[in-house]
Amino acid sequence: MKETSTFAISLGLLTDGDELRLSDLFGSDEINLVEGSYAALKETGFSKYILQEMRSKSLEIVAQFVCKNSARVVGIAFKDEFWTLITDVVNLDSQFDKCAKDFFDQVRSSKKITYCLDRSELHDAVLIILSNALLNGTNCECNIKQRTDTLAYSLKRQERIKSLFKTKIELVYEVSKDKMLEICCGNGMATAALRSLGYEIFALDNDKCSICEGLYHGALEMNKTVVLDASTISHYEFFNSQNFNSVVGFMLGSIYEFNKYDWLKIFAEAVSMVNRGIFIFTVHKEEEIDFIYEVMADLGIEGDIMDNRDNSGIYDQWVYIGKKE
Repeated sequence: MKETSTFAISLGLLTDGDELRLSDLFGSDEINLVEGSYAALKETGFSKYILQEMRSKSLEIVAQFVCKNSARVVGIAFKDEFWTLITDVVNLDSQFDKCAKDFFDQVRSSKKITYCLDRSELHDAVLIILSNALLNGTNCECNIKQRTDTLAYSLKRQERIKSLFKTKIELVYEVSKDKMLEICCGNGMATAALRSLGYEIFALDNDKCSICEGLYHGALEMNKTVVLDASTISHYEFFNSQNFNSVVGFMLGSIYEFNKYDWLKIFAEAVSMVNRGIFIFTVHKEEEIDFIYEVMADLGIEGDIMDNRDNSGIYDQWVYIGKKE
């Protein structure tokens, strides 16, 4: 007889104590994703192939993850020698649901379990698996444990960012503390500053070693951070469903003549993530902020430039603030 239980994975997946991870749910730290990166999870062809191939197997335990509101299957986990998780939670595939249901019904197992949850909760759980794969060296080769907080973070810069928001930005602009997307987050130096002010941030960067560093030092949250190219955000259905209230980016990478087209794509993606809200970007040079202002104007965003120069002349010297009505 199929065993059915109703369970919602906590959104507080980062912490210990009363909170729960998939590793707690399955009783194992060894949980393998069929696809080993967030970008790879965008395509579900191999995942569906594995589900089809495994239908004739006999497995120890099989679990399906079903969305509460839609009854759609967004994930299948099974235990053979170790736990394997297969999911289309990153990019919903109309064929995955049927393939997953057929697998769950047909595969032989003495224990079948159904977990009901919100899609975002399974997405958080997947991000934790990917974050752990960075930290334990499976997906990142950097020698993170030899790095120190002193080398990685400038408390002076974090205080300056907090001051910028409290004394200049928040007094003039209505910036929601909920659902902020940070692009090009690096090691999370600015992320940590804004989190301390109460902002709920989803951060991304395409440099996995910088992400790994930020996760290791606790500046980035394991279930709210992903290794992803900022020029491809809209390619992932999950992001299109989020309706972010703001997009921010601090000390964006250098803007040169040869990479301006890449930045055009990044800013276009940022604009597409917000229906109505604020954009805040900082850079080192005046010509870089002028470029951002012109690009955002071409994308239909009215904005202002703030001179934020200080004696150090290093971080966040120029600020762009735009608004999408």
